[in-house]
Amino acid sequence: MEVNEIAASASLANDSSIKTSHAIKSTEMANDEIEKKGEQVMQLLEVTAPGKLRTDPLSPLGSVLDVTA
Repeated sequence: MEVNEIAASASLANDSSIKTSHAIKSTEMANDEIEKKGEQVMQLLEVTAPGKLRTDPLSPLGSVLDVTA
């Protein structure tokens, strides 16, 4: 094996290692984001559970619905 072949092999191995590291990091970040969103959904469900939602029935909050998009 010549020096150029060894250098090319090392370069290819390094490139695939970098790609693999990037893919792993991207997957970890996506999983963290999914977990964070899931926690937020669970908090929202807890707050809006029947019997836990405390609103003033005389409040105009939520009485207007804008359906134009």
